[in-house]
Amino acid sequence: MRIIITDESIYEWSAFYTVKCILDYKDNAPFVLSLPSRYVSESYYKKLISFYEDDIVSFKDIHIVSSGEYIESDLSQKYLQENFFSKIDIKKENIHLFDGFAKNRKEESKRIRDKIEELGGITLLVDTLAEDGSFLFNTPSSSLNGSVRDKKISEIIRSYESKKNNLDLEKFPTEAYTLGFKEALESKYLLIMANSYYVSNALSHCVEGSISQFYPASILQEHKQLIVVADEDAVSDLKVKTYKYAKSLESKSLHPKELIKGLYKAYYALTNVRIFDGEKFIDGHCIIIENNVIKSVEKEINVDTIISRIDLGGKIVAPGYIDLQVNGIGGYDINATPTIETLQNINEVNQKYGCTSYLPTIITTSDDYMLKIIDLFNHIEDMSVLGVLGIHFEGPYISTEKKGIHPENYIRKSNDEMIERIISSKCTMVTLAPENVDGDTIKKLADSGIVVSLGHTNATYNQVKEKIPYGISFATHLFNAMRPWGSREPGAVGAVLETKDIYAGLIVDGLHCDFASAELAYKLKPGKICIVTDAIAPAASDIKEYKWAGKMIYRRGNKLVDENGTLGGASITMSQSVRNAVHKVGATVEEALRMVSLYPAEAMGIEDKYGRIKEGYIADLVILDDNLVVKGVIAKGDYKEYNDDYIWESDASE
Repeated sequence: MRIIITDESIYEWSAFYTVKCILDYKDNAPFVLSLPSRYVSESYYKKLISFYEDDIVSFKDIHIVSSGEYIESDLSQKYLQENFFSKIDIKKENIHLFDGFAKNRKEESKRIRDKIEELGGITLLVDTLAEDGSFLFNTPSSSLNGSVRDKKISEIIRSYESKKNNLDLEKFPTEAYTLGFKEALESKYLLIMANSYYVSNALSHCVEGSISQFYPASILQEHKQLIVVADEDAVSDLKVKTYKYAKSLESKSLHPKELIKGLYKAYYALTNVRIFDGEKFIDGHCIIIENNVIKSVEKEINVDTIISRIDLGGKIVAPGYIDLQVNGIGGYDINATPTIETLQNINEVNQKYGCTSYLPTIITTSDDYMLKIIDLFNHIEDMSVLGVLGIHFEGPYISTEKKGIHPENYIRKSNDEMIERIISSKCTMVTLAPENVDGDTIKKLADSGIVVSLGHTNATYNQVKEKIPYGISFATHLFNAMRPWGSREPGAVGAVLETKDIYAGLIVDGLHCDFASAELAYKLKPGKICIVTDAIAPAASDIKEYKWAGKMIYRRGNKLVDENGTLGGASITMSQSVRNAVHKVGATVEEALRMVSLYPAEAMGIEDKYGRIKEGYIADLVILDDNLVVKGVIAKGDYKEYNDDYIWESDASE
């Protein structure tokens, strides 16, 4: 027998142990799990479900046997169905529960007993310890060698269970089916949960006292694989020697942090860090990563001694950068080579510069090519593992006057068929010229959840203001490829700067717009400026010439231009953009970091999972030194460390 005393939830610990048993099970016989018939906190089932949803465990080949059921009732069945069975991949034929309404009780008991024998016995039996020392529905004075049968329920159990099920005691069942100690002692593994001081007396008798019918669970001392998991209140009556021995066990092989090893891809703490939580800096805290999410942000002094730690030596940890406009980077181009491999490569290069999520951006092209892109993304089951938030179609419904590098022969009016295909795809942003697209089309796109962005537009101030109410919520690379701000005609730029609710992308390279213009923008639109790169393949590389959008693009210093000198994308990275925002534009470090994480997340409507370091958020983080140079990232929980040798900063604007 092993007693585990944990500060964690005993129910979550039990879920870890349950899954660990399933994964470690090697026998040829099926894994048979016997779940409690009495009330167990929903957190036990929620944790099991989370393991299933994270693809850590499957229940499709597991057989489940209830340890009991109330007679003339189906309370247990309903609870299990609503809180567990309906949320996992269990096969209906693998669920073996008592029929509380069976007319012949002996036959019903025999049916379950025969089923357990047919399955080869119970692999893991889980139950809770009752205040009176009952186990299952085997109450004081029960036979210690009985098998499956019907039993009267003790008044202590009835009182507790009626409260948990919100039923009047008078209406609560008085009898129940139960497995016996025969099935319990023959099970391969046995787990008892002991919760709260109400069971402390019973627990001390059952684990330290002699075997007695007055405390039926005491017979379980004879089980060679018995584990009792208890909270501090439940062990308050244990002898000091027993308590210390149990705590020493917890600190070794059966601590919950040890149980989790092998279950999750990641479980560790980032310590000795300066945390920028998305809004402000906080000191003296650490970040606990569990799989691909942030489990908690807590004071470092409280971190469990067992958990693996990564000491970051006082570096800054901030939410991972989010770039809403990436055509390519590091020699890779999603426009020229639309493949999963290209997306993977762009993601890997992005991460070296702190960007953990991005929008692959497709410039103006034909319907056929757009459909090819849509088909590619539709066949990606989980875009997030590639760092992808969706497709950004930059065009083709734009202005010829403000086309920039976009090929004019593909610029066209929208048509309903293609709009429907875009809406039904994994597109999350569309850049269009509002003067060339009717309001109903804009509304249709926005109502479908797509972020409608104005860009490559020659619209006047009034034309923009007229279309904004239909659902325009973003502006693509502010100042660039849009009617400028004039004294008598504020233009598209003026409309964007004047409209408080619209977010705007801003390329902070000093080339697409002067740093003074960038400063003006973020001061006029606090909380609404999102730094973007508009990077193309030569960014983060030493490529001097590149064919893009049917034209040769040449590197001229830090500029990427065609033969006419027209800017054709950017060569800047998100890492350099943040430093430029601070050193060239005059933004605070906090505001610069918001402009590459929190504000883009808000613009895309994903601020409930991205843009902050907070419990439950995706574990996408960037690690920075005091100079804001990227030293590592956490991408979906995966820690990566970078050295200066791996960083290619082609931008000389610092």
